[in-house]
Amino acid sequence: MKVIFDLDYTLMDTVRLHHELAEIFDKEDYRSDYQKYFKDRGVNFDGEKYLEILKSHGRIDRVREKELELKLAELFMDLDNYLKPDAEQVLKHFIEEGYELILITFGNKRWQEEKVKNLSIKKYFGQIVFEEKDKSQSEFLRSLGEGDEKILIINDNLDEAAEMKKVLGDKAELRLIKREDKEGVEGVKLQELIPEGKRRENKEAKEFNLK
Repeated sequence: MKVIFDLDYTLMDTVRLHHELAEIFDKEDYRSDYQKYFKDRGVNFDGEKYLEILKSHGRIDRVREKELELKLAELFMDLDNYLKPDAEQVLKHFIEEGYELILITFGNKRWQEEKVKNLSIKKYFGQIVFEEKDKSQSEFLRSLGEGDEKILIINDNLDEAAEMKKVLGDKAELRLIKREDKEGVEGVKLQELIPEGKRRENKEAKEFNLK
């Protein structure tokens, strides 16, 4: 079986990451700009693109630009701290079960590549795919859909996962990950992907290794 993981809000605590970006761009009203220049326009966020927008509107000078670039670089170097606490444990579990792991992340390719490059969990994935298109147009998913192997989709976004399942066909199953920032949305916590008994064993092993 192949297991397809999403990155943002699934393995990564992207809510915390956005909070940190708001702290970095504390003088620039990041949250309002994110809504105006990216979300409302259906444009994927990119830090470099945001800096270009700020410069083009005369909202930052060269000194501030350099300061922001340095803070973004420091953020990326510390990106493992924005993974969900159980992310690595879950990936190890699926590897130990003999599954092939695939990471598919949708968003601005440059921004997503920079994120993945700085994450230690990239070593667990046999394939890492960056998609900027509509999910239903993904050539990679279409190629997977032509095979016979079963596929498990692990994602926080029901609409996105449903589009993926359409492309992959009946052999694909879905496990929806619950987002802490959205109430009333179905799903499971990331750690619940591991059977309870094995979850406990893994926790005990982790505690033993720390001694």
